[in-house]
Amino acid sequence: MRVHSINANIGQTKQKTENHPVFQRVWQEHISWGANYIPKTGKTNFKLFSFPDAKAVFVEVASKLSGNMGNIRDRLVSVIAGAGAGAVISSIDNKTNIYPMKEEGNGIYTANSIYAKPDDQYRYIILTKNNDINIVKDPYAKKQDHILGWSSVFNQNGYKWKNTDWLEGKDPRRIKRKPEEPLRGLENLVIEEINIPTLSEEGTFDAAKSRVDIIAERGIANAIEIMPVENTFSKQWGYDGVDKFAVNSQLGGPDKLKEFIDYAHGKGLNVIMDMVPNHMGPDGDYLKETGPYIKGKGEFGHLLNYEGKDNRYVRDWMTNAALWWANEFKVDGIRFDLTSATGSDYLLKQISLELNEHNPDVFLIAEDNMDNRPQITNYHDNKNATHNEKIEFIDSQIDLLQKGWNPNIGSMGFDSEWDSKYQNTLRKVILEPGSNLLRDVEKIIKETQHRIKYAYSHDEIGNWDGTKFLPKNLVMHFLLSSFMDGTDDAKKGQNAAKASQELCKLIVSKDFYNISSTDLIKIEEELGIKKFISKAELINAFKSGLAKQKLMFGISMTTPGPKMYFQGDDQADLSYFKFFREFSDTKKLRNDNPISICNILNQKGYDTLEEVARKDCIIDRIKYEGIFKDTPAQMIKFNKDLSNLLKNHSALQKGEITAFYNDYNHNVNVHKLTSSDEELLVIKHFGDGFIDKSYEYFGFPQDSTWEEIFNSDAEKYGGAGYTNEDRKDITNLNQKLSLAPNSFIILKKVN
Repeated sequence: MRVHSINANIGQTKQKTENHPVFQRVWQEHISWGANYIPKTGKTNFKLFSFPDAKAVFVEVASKLSGNMGNIRDRLVSVIAGAGAGAVISSIDNKTNIYPMKEEGNGIYTANSIYAKPDDQYRYIILTKNNDINIVKDPYAKKQDHILGWSSVFNQNGYKWKNTDWLEGKDPRRIKRKPEEPLRGLENLVIEEINIPTLSEEGTFDAAKSRVDIIAERGIANAIEIMPVENTFSKQWGYDGVDKFAVNSQLGGPDKLKEFIDYAHGKGLNVIMDMVPNHMGPDGDYLKETGPYIKGKGEFGHLLNYEGKDNRYVRDWMTNAALWWANEFKVDGIRFDLTSATGSDYLLKQISLELNEHNPDVFLIAEDNMDNRPQITNYHDNKNATHNEKIEFIDSQIDLLQKGWNPNIGSMGFDSEWDSKYQNTLRKVILEPGSNLLRDVEKIIKETQHRIKYAYSHDEIGNWDGTKFLPKNLVMHFLLSSFMDGTDDAKKGQNAAKASQELCKLIVSKDFYNISSTDLIKIEEELGIKKFISKAELINAFKSGLAKQKLMFGISMTTPGPKMYFQGDDQADLSYFKFFREFSDTKKLRNDNPISICNILNQKGYDTLEEVARKDCIIDRIKYEGIFKDTPAQMIKFNKDLSNLLKNHSALQKGEITAFYNDYNHNVNVHKLTSSDEELLVIKHFGDGFIDKSYEYFGFPQDSTWEEIFNSDAEKYGGAGYTNEDRKDITNLNQKLSLAPNSFIILKKVN
């Protein structure tokens, strides 16, 4: 063991350098934080931002071969500290080396050329101004084997990238940011949002490659968006991450993530990484003891100090996390979770400036949920200012904010955002029986072009009741909540969701068609449904749900700009997607206080424990058999043909919407798309009845001839076959179109 002594009178002799900043935002500075292994020397440089008024900071290093280090606090250190007595810190069992870190000013501490190799473990020991000892992991940890344990030195050169053409921009399938264009290069983007733990029984990056194969073979999506893999206690959603640079080791760790991304690139898929800048998870968060990173508690965990005292380094820390994902993991885009909840538009502006400077091809997507405020995606670049001047301007604006001024930071500069207004309206018009919201449909189609169009994400599934669209539709179709027991409407809704999920499983089962009414009555009674729903009614409702799911997809895919769907929606997957997670004290709390599980069940309607919930969420867990055995293949063909239509028609990619027509009598909405070389009409029927070769509308374009190029009700997609595919003579005087309930058709101008 080495014991390294500190100069006496630490508290009295420490230099005050607040007026002489040593931190400059150059690229080398961005990548210098944390533990940086230098292969040429075999040594490691350590750099930490901690409390500016700390008396001393140490880094403790242990070889992984020295045995299990256990919890971050279960190996004590002996400490002698005082203003006049000096300070010595040593490990109690002589198994580690402890090195003093040099105070560089403004809370920056360094220790260079330390004997620490890849996978060696380390942690920081902070002696506060009050002589308290904080023993913490690294907020910049690039490898964290356990959320409550020591950080690990990471060799960034350990993985050799294979698909270099993709990284060098030579592969034409790569979607790159183009800020000079209206849609910024994202017009062809079709995203499948995925959650690594639920793509396979194993829940790892390696096992998820089989899903990548499926996505690439289907050719519907050209991008995957990976829900956060920031380090958490368990396999889960990922939105409780506390190690913002470290990949969840239970999924495979950082090199396995690189291999997964490289694999996806090789299959022609763009990769978007989801990261969480708005809060820390409630478990394993040591930032409060590390430095002035935290400003208080929020609903989901600690909120971050982006605008308070010493905020500059906290903003830089999160900005560097975004740069880390872009550079180290070679992602093509980054999605930022609930940006409005960061509490700082200055942070958002800084992130976009830094990424656009250092990774100009990487596109940025916000989830703002603030009614599509224009400044999120407006892009105004002051070309007369240098990059450093732009960043320093942000610092100056926060200084004014702290003095009581109310400066305006301007636009955030993100390339796109999740369009929650679009999603809410689309869900309402599709799910609510008899709703006539055509004007709202027109509005969302007009306003969403550069934003991400989607019907469902993880939030709308897991945060509600864990069921996907078809069970949700069954609940609405039969108003099932009205026929369930429950102490309040929320409980009735949860019970209806569970019953609907079981009904969907029954409908697609092998023996459903032959089930007797007596047996069906018994099953529905056991599910708590206080009315009888016949077999024919269930079949018709399920078919109606499939038609509505295709209509939802069709509306998104026929509106220019980027689109997204959730994993399995392309095949009408029926697996749950629940909000599942587990914390380090979850099981102890359950044992000590059984009422805690009741609180979870009352809130969500299901148990969120990882080992209980995750198995229900594995994709493709429920197999389609019996009369609906062909449904997944039909839905895949539908979505694949629609995606191919998108690839081959410029009007669907980035055309201009030049006309709308709303037929309130028939619940039909029409929009016209025009590009330089084609014109398309998209006719969407939200009504419940069939229209057989008789539909006409007043606003049909004059003096032009049209043909049908797509119909969601075609038999090959599982529809009834109400199509107009043989007609090439459709005019305003000779319309007489066929429309199925909850369907859409696409007409192309042929003259």
